[in-house]
Amino acid sequence: MKTIKILGLGVLAFFALQACEKEEELTDEPVSIAELTCPGAVFTGSATAGTTYNGVFTVPYNGGDGSTYGSNNGVSSTGVMGLSAILVPGTLAQGSGMLTYSVAGTPNTGGIASFVINFGGQTCTVSMAVAGAPVEPQPVGQ
Repeated sequence: MKTIKILGLGVLAFFALQACEKEEELTDEPVSIAELTCPGAVFTGSATAGTTYNGVFTVPYNGGDGSTYGSNNGVSSTGVMGLSAILVPGTLAQGSGMLTYSVAGTPNTGGIASFVINFGGQTCTVSMAVAGAPVEPQPVGQ
């Protein structure tokens, strides 16, 4: 019986020590890059008005320093409304690399959906073409 009590106390002490250990803290240090190249953004798939879109786009950057970065609150599209883009967390390359944004939503019309991207002290606009809704064929009168 003493062995079980001692073992139980040992397990309890282990969990108490684990609870007291500090978790690794994420820093809110600002990340900086030299340049975002929004005209070089690449989208997966294509979007159509009135149809749910889930994809990503990547934006090239220069001047990365290897820093780790988290997600952001996202940005809503302008022009064509109904889409939102959220930065996918990652680590900057040393020098040039790509930022990845997850995009989701249902575009309300055809045209250009624009996303104003702010990252590392740089701002630019990414533009995505959205096709118009397919036209339903009308029966031909006799």
